[in-house]
Order: sequence, then C-alpha cells, then structure tokens
Amino acid sequence: MKRNYHLQSRTSEKRHYFGIRRLKVGVASVVIASGFLFGGAQLVKADETKATTSPATETVSAANSEALPKPADEAKAEEVDSSAQKESEQKGNIEKSAQPEAVVNQAAQPTEGADSSAILEAAGKEAKETAASDEKEKPASTDQSETSTKDAIADGHMRFHFKNLPSENLDSLGLWTWDDVETPSGQKGGWPTGATSFATAKKDDYGYYLDVKMAEKRSKVSLLINNTAGQNITGDKTVELLSPQMNEVWFDKDYNPHTSEPLKEGMLRINYYRTDGQYDKKSLWLWGDVQNPGQNWPDGVDFEKTGKYGRYVDVPLKEAAKMIGFLLLDESKSGDDVKIQKQDYNFANLGKTSQIFLRDADPTVYTNPYFVNDVRMTGAQHVSLTEIEATFSTLENAKKEDILKNLKITNKDGGEVTVKDVVLDPKNKSAKLIGDFNQAQSPYLIKYGNDQFKTSMNWQLKDSLYKYDGDLGARVSQAGKQVDLTFWSPSADQVDLVVYDKEDQNKVLGRIAMQKGESGTWTGSLTPKSGLGLSDYRGYFYHYEISRGGKKVLVLDPYAKSLAAWNSEDADKGDTYKIAKAAFVDPSEYGPKDLTYATIPNFKKREDALIYEAHVRDFTSDPAISKDLKSQFGTFSAFIEKLDYLKELGVTHVQLLPVLSYYFVNELKNAERMDKYASSNSNYNWGYDPQNYFSLTGMYSSTPTDPAKRIEEFKNLVNEIHKRGMGVIMDVVYNHTAKTSIFEDLEPNYYHFMDADGTPRTSFGGGRLGTTHYMSRRVLVDSIKYLTEQYKVDGFRFDMMGDHDAESIQKAFEEAKKLNPNLIMLGEGWKTYAGDENKAVQPADQSWMKSTDTVAVFSDDIRNTLKSGYPNEGTPAFITGGKRNVEDVFKNIKAQPTNFEADSPGDVIQYIAAHDNLTLFDIIAQSIKKDPAVAANNQEIHRRLRLGNLMILTSQGTPFIHSGQEYGRTKQFRDPAYKYPVSEDKVPNKAHLLTNEDGTPFEYPYFIHDSYDSSDAVNHFDWTKATDAEKFPENAKSHAYMKGLISLRKSTDAFTRSSKAEVDQNVTLITQPGKDGVEKEDLVLGYQVVASNGDIYAVFVNADKKERNFNFGEAYKHLAGAEVVADGNSAGVSAIANPAGVTRSSNGLTLAPLTATILRIKKASPAQEEKPQDTSKDIQQNQPQGSVKELQKEQSHSPKLSNKLVQVPSTSPSSESQKPLAAKPQQDKVSPTETASTEKVLPKTGTETSLLAILGASLAFLAGLLTFRKKQ
Repeated sequence: MKRNYHLQSRTSEKRHYFGIRRLKVGVASVVIASGFLFGGAQLVKADETKATTSPATETVSAANSEALPKPADEAKAEEVDSSAQKESEQKGNIEKSAQPEAVVNQAAQPTEGADSSAILEAAGKEAKETAASDEKEKPASTDQSETSTKDAIADGHMRFHFKNLPSENLDSLGLWTWDDVETPSGQKGGWPTGATSFATAKKDDYGYYLDVKMAEKRSKVSLLINNTAGQNITGDKTVELLSPQMNEVWFDKDYNPHTSEPLKEGMLRINYYRTDGQYDKKSLWLWGDVQNPGQNWPDGVDFEKTGKYGRYVDVPLKEAAKMIGFLLLDESKSGDDVKIQKQDYNFANLGKTSQIFLRDADPTVYTNPYFVNDVRMTGAQHVSLTEIEATFSTLENAKKEDILKNLKITNKDGGEVTVKDVVLDPKNKSAKLIGDFNQAQSPYLIKYGNDQFKTSMNWQLKDSLYKYDGDLGARVSQAGKQVDLTFWSPSADQVDLVVYDKEDQNKVLGRIAMQKGESGTWTGSLTPKSGLGLSDYRGYFYHYEISRGGKKVLVLDPYAKSLAAWNSEDADKGDTYKIAKAAFVDPSEYGPKDLTYATIPNFKKREDALIYEAHVRDFTSDPAISKDLKSQFGTFSAFIEKLDYLKELGVTHVQLLPVLSYYFVNELKNAERMDKYASSNSNYNWGYDPQNYFSLTGMYSSTPTDPAKRIEEFKNLVNEIHKRGMGVIMDVVYNHTAKTSIFEDLEPNYYHFMDADGTPRTSFGGGRLGTTHYMSRRVLVDSIKYLTEQYKVDGFRFDMMGDHDAESIQKAFEEAKKLNPNLIMLGEGWKTYAGDENKAVQPADQSWMKSTDTVAVFSDDIRNTLKSGYPNEGTPAFITGGKRNVEDVFKNIKAQPTNFEADSPGDVIQYIAAHDNLTLFDIIAQSIKKDPAVAANNQEIHRRLRLGNLMILTSQGTPFIHSGQEYGRTKQFRDPAYKYPVSEDKVPNKAHLLTNEDGTPFEYPYFIHDSYDSSDAVNHFDWTKATDAEKFPENAKSHAYMKGLISLRKSTDAFTRSSKAEVDQNVTLITQPGKDGVEKEDLVLGYQVVASNGDIYAVFVNADKKERNFNFGEAYKHLAGAEVVADGNSAGVSAIANPAGVTRSSNGLTLAPLTATILRIKKASPAQEEKPQDTSKDIQQNQPQGSVKELQKEQSHSPKLSNKLVQVPSTSPSSESQKPLAAKPQQDKVSPTETASTEKVLPKTGTETSLLAILGASLAFLAGLLTFRKKQ
C-alpha cells in the first residue's frame, strides 16, 4: 500500500550535523570501552549538544498531516464564497479608484426622522467632490492604524474579526452561526462539525477573520466559537444588524462585539463625517478626562487624519477616564458661530467603546458608524396584567422622559393604551412599562422610534395565570383498566388523545377528546367503556394531538413513563413518526419488589465516593466475551454479568452514560454488532440528545418493542449493583433537547429560555430548557424525584449543569435527598449559562461552589494541569513532560482549583479522563508523540498513566474514573485501510492524526476523540487488555495499580477530608519551589497528608525523564522511617519490602524517572472499619523496572532528551546514588538501617574480579576501535 506521507526533508547543513554526531558516537564508543578496560568500571558521563526541539505547543494536524474533513455542503459553500470573493475583489479594486473607502459605509440608517435619501445623495456627492475638496484643504494624513484587508467583503456577507482565538490550533476551532445567516451551522452538519473551520480564516492587522454569507432578510446574527471536542468556548453571542450597510463586526479579546475596530486602551477616536466633504478649519475643542484639554480658544485639534468613516482625531485619555466633553468647531468663523453645534457634546461610556461618530451638526454622539441611535427597542413581552417588559440595545444614560416621549402602545383593536409609568433597568437593558394590559386585549403593539414589536404572552405571565402543581402524565391503575391523563398546554384550543395498537404502533385505534381543566391543563380518562374496545390499556401507545390557531400537531407526553420502540430514521415519514409514542405502563409493577437504595460500606460523605463512568453498550460489546454472556450484549442484563469486575476494582458508584430516551438511534437494531471500524453513521449514541426525561431508552433492552421490559431490566441492574455494595449514578441531560420542537410544540414560547423577542434559545441543535420557568422547572425536578423514587438510584450527574440556574438544581437535590439521604449530585459546571435575555440569575456553574455544599462540579483545572485539556488538548502537561507551577498543582491536589473558589473539597470532582475527547492513554501518546506500537513507548505511556491515576486517587475531593482508564483504554482506529494517513476526504470523523517526535505518523495514526457516533470496534471495553496479564502485562500492571490505589484510599480518611479547614491543616507541601532543586515550574511534587487517627501519608511524584532527589529536611525528617505502600510498579495497603524505582536515604529519597511513591507511618488503629483487599501483591513487587531501563536507553541516544546518563536504581537496599540534582549535603542513597558509603561504585551484579567482564570489555574496545577507523 502506498504510504501517503512524507518524511521531513533535511538540509545539507542538518545532514552534516548528524554526520558529526555519528562520528562522536564512534569516538565515544572507543573511550567508553577503554574506560571499562582501564578505568576500573568507572561511570563515564558526557554532555552532548542537543538537537533543536519542536515547540512545546502541539498542533494535531502537523505540516505532514491531513486536516480534519469538512462537511460536503460546507466545502461547497466555501467554493461559492471563494468565487464570490474573487469577483468582489475585482469589482472592489475598480471602485476604489473612483470612490474613497471612507464613504462606502456611510449610507447609514437614519434615526429620529432623518432623511435617508438625502444622506445617500450626500454620500454620492462626496465621492465626486473628494478630489476637488482635498485640493482646497490642507493635506489629510492617511490612517495607518486602521486594519488593512486587501480582500473586499463580498455582497451579502458579514465579516467577523477576532482579536484573538482561544487556541493556536485553528483546525480545532469552528465558527458556529445561526439566526439570519444563509445557511445556519446546524444545517451544515451536526454539532460541532457544522461550524466553519478557522483553518479557512484569514489574518489582518487586527487578528483573524471569517466571512459568512447572510440571509437576504437579516436583522441579527448569532454565533459562538466551538472546538472539535464539542465545547462552546465563547458562549453565545448575538449581534444586532444596525443597518443594511453593516457588514463587519469586531470581537475584542473577551469576545465582546463592536461595530468598529476597538483601539488600544486609553485612546478614544472621534470620527467626523460631513456630507459636503469640507473638513478645512474643522476641529475639536476638548475637556474632561483627556490628557490634552483645549488651551487657546478657539484653536482646537484639527481633523487631519482620514479613515474609513470620514476624518478623525485620536484623543489620549487620562487613566481611569470616565467622561469627556467637546465641541465641534469651524475655525473659519468667529464669535459664537465658531461652534458647529451650539450645545456641548458629552460622552461618558468610555469603558465600552473606543470609537465614537459625529456627522454634520447632528447633536447626537453615536457609538456606531451607521449613525443609528444607541437606544433601540429589541423586543417586548407581556409579563403580567399590569406590565409589559421592553428590552433595548442599551439604556445607559437614557432618561425616562425620553423613553415615554418616543413610546406608543396599542391593543389588538388599535386602541391606544396609556403608559402610567416606566421603570428603567439599565443593567439588564430592560424597561417595565406599567399600565392596564388585559389579556383579552392582547397582543399589544409597542412602538419606539422606528422599532415596533407585537407582544407575546411571556412565560412570567403564563406562570402567574397557569402554574400547576397537580399530577401530570398518564397514571395507569386497576391492572390497566383505568388510565387518568393530565396534560398542560394553556394556549391549546383543543387536545385529543390518539391511541395506537400495542402490536403495531402505527395503527390508530381511536381518538378521545380531552377536557379543558384548571390552570391551563387538559384532562381525560380511559376505561373499558371509552369505546376503544380495550379492557387493559397496558402496553398500548399514545400521542396528544394539539389544535392551536387552526393547526394540528402530534406531541409526546413529556411525563411519559415508557415509550414504543424508537427509530429516528423514520422521522421524516410523517407526523406520526417524527417523535416517539408514549406507552401506558404502571412502572411499580415491574422489577424486583425488594429494590431499595444502596448500602455502600463506609460511604458516609460525598468525598468517600469513587465514581466509575461507563456506557451500557460499551461494557459488554467486546466480541471476546460473547461466548461468556448469557444475555444479549450491550444491554442492562449483560452489564449485570460483568459487575463483579467493578466490585473487585473497588469503586463505590457506577455512573451510567444517559439511559433515558434519546433521539438519534434505531432501537430495533440494537442486537446488531458493529465490529467494523467506523466513526460516523453508526447505530450508536452516547445519549446526549434527549427525547424524554421520564422514559428509558429501548436501546439497552433485550426487547425494545416491550415498553415494560426496559423498566424491569434497568431495575434489575440497579438491584444487582446495590447487592455488590455500589451505588448507581444516572447521567441526565436537562440542559437541552434533541429537537426544539419536542417542547416548543407543547406550549410555544414557554418551555425554553428565550431571547427578548420570544425566540427560543437553542443549544446543540435543540432547545435550552428554561428551568427558571415554573413548569419547565417542574419537568426537571419531577423527573429527578421520579427516577430516584422509582428506580432507587443513588445520584445524578448533570450534563452542562452550568446551563441551568442554581435554584433549580438545588431544588432537585433537596427533593431527591428526602427520598435517598445518601444521594450525591455532580455536574459539568462550565460557565455557559445563557438563560432568558437580560434575566441574570446565579447559574449552577463553578462560581456557585463558593456558596453551596450540595452539588459538586468537575475540575477542568486539575485535568488541564495534569494531562492537558481545553483549549490546548494534546500539549505537554505535568504527567506528559510539561512543567507546571508546583504550588498550583498542589492547590489542585487539595481540591482548591485556581480557576474557581470551592469552599469544600466535596465541591470538586477530581478527574483526568471522561467520555469526552481522547482517552487518557491516547492523549498521553499524542502529547509525548510516541507510537504505542513500540513496546518501550507503550511502557512509557503506561508509566505516565499510572502517575496520573495516583495523583487523582491521592487528591482531596471526589475522584472520577473513566471506564478503561484503569487499564489504558484506547480508541485507536485500527482499520487496515487506515494503517497510514489517507487523503483528506477519507479521514475518519472525529479523528486526530497522531505523529512521532520526528513528524512521522503512528502506525494506525488515527485516534477517535469523540466517539458518540462510532462503532463497537472503536468503543468497546477491551476485556482482554483489562484482564489478561499474560497477553498484556503493562495493561494488567496499570489495572492492578489502580486497584491498589483505590484500596489504599478506602483504607483511610487521609485523602477524603470533608472541610477546607481540615484540608488546610492536614495537607502540606513538601517540595517547596526554590528549595532543594525544585523550580517554580517543575515536574516533581511531594506532599504530606495526615489522617484523623494520626496516620501519616507522604506522596512523591517524579514526572521527569531523569532521576530526581527529594529532601525531607527538618520538617519531614520523620518520613525517613516510613514504610512504602506504592512504588513504580505496585500500590496497596501492605508495605513493599523492596520498592521499585525508589531509593531511600536518611533524609530523603530518590525516584527513578516517571515514578511515584507513597509513604506511610501508622500511628494508631485504622481510621475506618473497612479492611480493603490488599492488591499490592497482584503483580510481582521485585520485578525489574524494565520500562525505566528502556527510558535510560532512549535518553542516551535521543537528542530530544537530556544526554546525561541516568543510573537506574536497583531494587536492592544497597543501591548507590548518583550526583544529586539539588544542592544539598552529599550523601548516598541507603536504607535507613544501613550505613552510607562515600565511594561511588556501580551496583554489584557479580564477583568483583570477573574474567568474563574483562574479556567483554576488551572485545568492546576492539569493536569501538574498528568503528572509529571505519568512520574516519
């Protein structure tokens, strides 16, 4: 097979350099052999010149790598855009010769009755007269600070400028757009691949920019920057298009939008546009917070510089400037006539804009070059019977009188309604309009200036009129003979119940009209007398059919307790197929009758939890175990058969990726294996596209067509996990749905967070559930209560929890805690909240952790510090060779991240791997650029993996383990057709191409980073690697190491302190930067923890590629007598007699490269009653650390590593030390019970006078001599 990659070429200079190195190696071989023969076996060390190393920051798509593929429609769009751009450039070059750029954007939208046609005519006039007028005026300098872009903006396009991007790896970033763009990103492809890649971005003086084709009719555009991992980096941004001529927007370093290019801090640019083009003798008189106020009236500052918006003056401001004042002058006149505008101009919004705009004698100071008044109405909502809420572009410096003067409200019949008062809220850019706004007279038309909006019935008004606390959904009783239904939809004109056959879910048995009930509800009952010919409704299916405004829509009951088998491939067939059908079931009838909450040994607080994340299908989809399974693979029942593995590993909680109904899947084909490698178009899903929050998916049921079976089988799984002393955590996704229509069809403009105009806010292709709204919050809280009570689960993990308000999550926690006192909650606390526009609340994100001790959040800080992550995933971090601030690493160990405040260790979920992104094994391989196909590389990756696992499991807070993290799970794309890089159009979806240090690709170089649409071949849990020590010894060693660490953690409370005060008192840093050779940023760490019973533990980590010494000093001299319970090979609760990679001395220790150790001093009886299984003997304690030898060998040959020879410590107590790295009293490494020797000798491996050794050395000398002559 042809290999589609090329080795990097070397210049003749580089070849010469390497030739010299080969000569040096030949000479060195003679010298070394001579040394062994004549020098009494003395160790010779020599420094080599290092080759130039590559930058620390990794680019996944290297120069010789293939870029990620673009969706076909995006590629086509780019081709169209490119041709349009070229045409525009040609056209633009011709136009520029006849018309100054400063005039192009001046055909602005007028305000307050200005004559638009007059302005357009004036702009044309200026274009013709510019040359003549310039001759009459003094020369105007051309602006050198304006951003220069050679390519014109094509018609119908918007250019987005970015001061900086969140990552230098442009291939990993995308611009996701929606609203008034020609093709929203969601139509180009699924999240996040539908985004326009920044790999196509261009660069100018300001930064990177992208052009996007806009819709023909456009008023706003929304966007965000995401990455290939699916993270919303910038948060949602919306830009109001102020004028039809507006075709550029600039984003500053904080991603705030600007209509003109932001200038450097401390500078204000005052732009002046004159329709007559006459700028001679026109100037500015300045005062206020300016560095150079006017001195000699009326000698002002002339408008000498020409920019794209006319003439301008740059005004240096004082530090912390708040306000400036100025006058426009015409110095050709005298007296009061010198003032072009008689009134003073005052501007106080200096912190938010760096350019302002004036025109002719207009008294308004504009903050945009389109001369559109800043105070513009953007929406209006009917929020109560006495209040309408209007939102504005800004209300800073706005006056109530001005708002009232320009405001007019009429009812649906056109009658004018009196506004009794206006309450301005500048912070939230909203105004409460007070009056008599009866619902019967709605909708109301609100006019302000040139803006007008019809009110919609806001969620707040619906809450005040229709909030409902009664039962919802279908309640089955009397063995299926009675069904009572309640459905909430205040705006519905009629709701009917459509019943389908249990044997054929598409066969309609009949329709039953429901009755309008209280508070916007619709009710109905089914009995044997309902006319459907049924006496037992269990197992039959139903939809609600809503009639509203002359239209009908079929919807899924949001409170459905089970569903018909779902196939999203049929969704386009018609209304009855587009959403799942609910099932009539009584969940209490199914599953074990003795199901109750878990009793977990020694689990008393959330810090005691050890969470293990697993996907139901992945856990049993490995073909290697197919013969052992009694149940269908990939099901709840099959999962039970492998539970003993998790019990033996020692975890306390099993967290299951979403098991509630999700949208994009064909449940009817769940028994089909997907053994061929694929990363797209697979009948596989992680489940983060929810369809219902009460029903289980049928994907993990042995019989998806039976709505009762999935309930029974999941309850059995929960019961069996409980029997083994573990709890169950459900991964839940309330922040968004798969489709906006799932809730929007139920009750429009209610269930979702909304923009000011009532438009639902979306995320990941679906609607953002607006949990601040009463009935939306009920969905979340009722779902949590139901799942806890019905399935007896022990916790919840909230996807994108930062999208929710904290009050809703707190309410859910309190309600669930009443049912299960031992329940725990955690979530993704990223700061992504985008609730109702201008309705600020406390989000359930990381910022909440300083004021709550109920729910925990994931710490991206420890993840990024130890192994890298967003936005620089794949760059070297602490365990992959990237030096980190030692004190910051320690803070993370203490569960005190540097990027948010946690007032309790339990607030912090400590993790370095989860289902998102590359697996831990794969990210290490990417970071260190070493192909695991090479045995030595595989060993090194595992050593680094064990370092990371040790640091997580000895941290305070709650540790979290990704399934397979314990053995080194990989998602390498091992399809023979992809053994070498392929052309760009064939690159697997969601794949990173990994390369070695020299730029050559790995064997099978593609690794899948987000495998939610990949086949079983990619996703399966590899049971052979996890359990077969003979075939996979390194994987087995890592598995046993994790098992031992868990056992150790559970044996003491030293690592599970429950308060910040306890942590601060009992967890201390040993490796102080600036002492004993420890740098501020380093690859070593040492810390001590003390248990409540006085037991002392000390953890030392050497993530360096060379030996490192650790000095106990006076403060920690007691550690000299400690026992070792973890070394380079094993970990557990029993002392290790001969620790591997650890050399002890009377006042410190030395660790071999990539080695960690845990010391223990027992002071009293065990801190906890549990006596965990000792796993330190699962692997041979005294086995030589061959992997370290491989690293030593690598160091002596690779120019990228230190060229000092590293002496690998022997596991024998008599092993001697090499020269310490830190400046400290010279000593030897000895056991505390031995006497140090001052003589430096090699480890004794035989008799002191060996004839064989002399003979070997002689032969080496002769070989070296021959090599030397050959080189010459």
